Amino acid sequence: MSADPAVTEFIAAHRFTHQTQRELAEWLPEIAYRENVSAGDIINGKKIRSIIENEKLNAPQKSKKIRDELYKMRFPEYSKLQDRWKKTASAANPAPSKVQFIPSPGFEKKRLEVRLTAESAEEAREILESLAKIEPGVWEELMYPR
Repeated sequence: MSADPAVTEFIAAHRFTHQTQRELAEWLPEIAYRENVSAGDIINGKKIRSIIENEKLNAPQKSKKIRDELYKMRFPEYSKLQDRWKKTASAANPAPSKVQFIPSPGFEKKRLEVRLTAESAEEAREILESLAKIEPGVWEELMYPR
């Protein structure tokens, strides 16, 4: 099986890391097959073109945004789940600069790591009191989103 010339040219034209090059070489044909279009159609589609043509972004920023967009296209359901989780975590977080919610990779385990940074005992107590006010259903959603 030979590589699609559109994919090869696209990857060569941008500053992707070796890991990202491998991912895109795998993802583009898979997305194209699922969407019943060519890889060139995806590359030249509105979403990717708008990133490439964005003059406010430098090359590494463009590479990251392109990778992120193609990731969403390759894993649409998982990406939606991640977005929902981020919204829930953001809404529940009483002190975003002091508290981090860290889910298990891929939401595979029903658990959540909560990282707290405090500069005094009083600050820690206040943050922990705020965390204690989060409803059990919200904790459940943070630990194991559906």
